[in-house]
Order: sequence, then C-alpha cells, then structure tokens
Amino acid sequence: MEEPSNENQRDGVRVLFALASIVIIIGGLKAAAPLLVPVVLAFFLSVLSLPILRVLRTWGVPRFAAVLLTIVVDVGIISPIALVSFNLVNEFQGKVNDYQYKITTKTEEWRTRFEEEHNMKFELEQEKINQYIEGGVKQLLTFLGKTIGVAKDFVFIVIVMIFFLAEAGGFRRKLAAIHRARGPDLERFQSTAKDLQKYLGIKTAISTITAILAGLLTWALDVNFPVLWALVAFIFNYIPAIGSIIASFPPAILALVDHSPTTALFVLLGYLFINMVLGNFIEPMLMGQRFGLSTSVVILSVLFWGWVWGLVGMFLAVPLTMVVKVVLDHSEDLQWLALAMGKREEVLAADALAEPAEPVEPAGEEG
Repeated sequence: MEEPSNENQRDGVRVLFALASIVIIIGGLKAAAPLLVPVVLAFFLSVLSLPILRVLRTWGVPRFAAVLLTIVVDVGIISPIALVSFNLVNEFQGKVNDYQYKITTKTEEWRTRFEEEHNMKFELEQEKINQYIEGGVKQLLTFLGKTIGVAKDFVFIVIVMIFFLAEAGGFRRKLAAIHRARGPDLERFQSTAKDLQKYLGIKTAISTITAILAGLLTWALDVNFPVLWALVAFIFNYIPAIGSIIASFPPAILALVDHSPTTALFVLLGYLFINMVLGNFIEPMLMGQRFGLSTSVVILSVLFWGWVWGLVGMFLAVPLTMVVKVVLDHSEDLQWLALAMGKREEVLAADALAEPAEPVEPAGEEG
C-alpha cells in the first residue's frame, strides 16, 4: 500500500489550515457584529447611491458637494419611511393584546366546533395553544423591532457613507495602481461592484412594486394596517426565498381574526400571485444568471448570514455571498469553494478549460 507523498500531505495541511482560518474568521464576524453590521450596511447603501453621485458629478457638481447632496437625497428617502415605520409599529403594538385575545377566542371556538363535529377530544390542550399564540406574537414583534432597530445606528451609517462615497471616485485608479505595484489583480472586484449595484437596484425596484401591490391587496380586503404590511413586504422581499413567505403570514392572520378564513385565503393567494409573477418571472429576467450563484447557495447563504448577523445578514445575504465568492476565487487553496458556489454553467466552463485538448497527429505521407 503506497504511502501518501509529502506533496499530498502538504496540500492536505494547507487546505485544513485554510478551512480553520475560515472558521476563525466566521467567529470574528459574529463577535464583531455590533461594529461590522452598520459598516457593511453603509457600504451597500453607498453602492446603491453611486448612480446619484455620478449624475451630480456629470452635471459639474464638485465632489464633496455631490457627496453631501447624495447623502441628503438618501436621508430624504429613508427618514420618512423610518418615521412611518416607527409610528405604525407602535400603533400595532398598542393593539397586540386585543388581537391576541381575538386569536385565543377564535381557536377556542374552532377547537370546540372540531370536537363536536368529529366527536373526539382534541389532544392539544388550550393552554398549550395559547402559549404558541403568545410565542408567535412575540416573534412577530421581535422581527419588527429588530428591523426598525437598525435605525439606531443611522447617524453612524451616514458618517461612514460619506467616507465611502468620497473614496468611490478613485476606486478604479487605486485597483490599477495596486496591480502596477506587483500586487494582485483586483479588477474582478470592480465588476463585482457593478454587479452589486445592479442587484441592489433591481431588488429595490422589485421590493417597491411588491410593497405597493401588497398594500393595495390588504387595503382592498379591509385588513388593518395596510401601510405596515406594505412596508413589511418591502423589507422582507430583500430576503431571498423565504422573505416573501414570512411577510404574508401577519396580514393573513389578521384577516383570519377580523374577517374569515376565506379572506385570509385571499390574502395568501394574493401574496403568492404577486411573488410568483415578480419573483419568478420579472426579477430573474432582469437579473439574468443571478450573478453566478446557484439556487441552493442562495438559500444556504440566507441561513448562514442570518445566523452570523441576524436580520441585516439575511437582507444582504446574496451581496455578501457574491463578495465572498470573489475573494475565494482569488485564493489558490480555496478556489474550489468558489467553483462549488457557482452555477452549473460556470462549472461546465471550468471543466471545458481543464480538459486537455486532444493531440493532433501530424499529417504524414501514406505509404
């Protein structure tokens, strides 16, 4: 039996060392979340704001003034949304006890009716049901509170955005200078920044349309707090795969409590139709190949970044994973991970490049 060569042993140790480093980095990201989350949020908001900055620069506005005007536009858009969100969440919290009582009463009625119609005892005790209801209401309030709670770092985020936008103009020249100084070729990061800008821009537009349609749907079905559910749909639409599902449950439950199961079903079907059309047709058509990430990686990235950085991590899961993929792609030891994160087309292209060309026999004389 052949023993592994020294070269294979070194390769194995190098891969293990790289994976151990990843574990340490993940632990550091999780521990430093209070500092890093506002900085990362500021970075992606800056990327989203770059078109405004470029338009102002095209109009001849000096860089510093253009940066300040871009921040003013951002604050002018975000501040009213945050203010309305605060007021709606506070108003909703004031009526939580009433809704919790209604839900408990409804479940007792349904349980009694079920036991009478089927002549059997419902196994789950009402006290347990009430505990589940209370836990679900608390989870909803926690979700809303954490989402709105990001605004507490608003001033710090704005300050960091000013520095990011001020440095944006020299980003391309800086990458070229690094390469000329015999550093790594980081041109891929420039194309990734454009991809991030495109992704965030499309996602914001789709989320806005989703919010408008969700608000109109809940308003037409006479569900209380239609503006709040529109804002929830806007925010949670940034979470791939599961965000829209989460956003549909609260208004459906309110429709069930205030109206009937039929109204709740219409709410769920309406959300399903909105997200099916926008999420499965319009958004993929605009985004093309989803920026080189496989569907399974997108779903896993939501779970991973949600564990590391909470709701903000879930919102920014795809952009963060895109950046991580580029970083891994520049590492010889971990390039295989970047390939594993890619779509099937990317793997097939890599296989085609890796396959050696068939040798061509020189033409000789027949004899």
